[in-house]
Amino acid sequence: MLFRKRRRISYKKRAKEQRMKLYIILAALGILFVFSLGTLADTGVHEVTVIADTGDTLWTLCEPYCPEGMDLRLFIDKVMYENNLKSSGLSIGQEVVIPLD
Repeated sequence: MLFRKRRRISYKKRAKEQRMKLYIILAALGILFVFSLGTLADTGVHEVTVIADTGDTLWTLCEPYCPEGMDLRLFIDKVMYENNLKSSGLSIGQEVVIPLD
């Protein structure tokens, strides 16, 4: 045979196959979008500003915000560094920025 018979695919069948490919691509993109929502849900809050009151110390201000598993003394050193504090003494009304990262 010199000539091969060409299989003709009908227009309806070809259109159906293209729609199925489109649906699969859209479904995959939808799944990727849903899984990426978790990373996009960042609240944007990376620090808290606390105002010192009578009897407050860096220890009492930092304790509720200390990351789990981190030594509180190291966290207090980080807060002192972030606020350019030379000592741990606080004045009434002094603002202290506590990082949440």
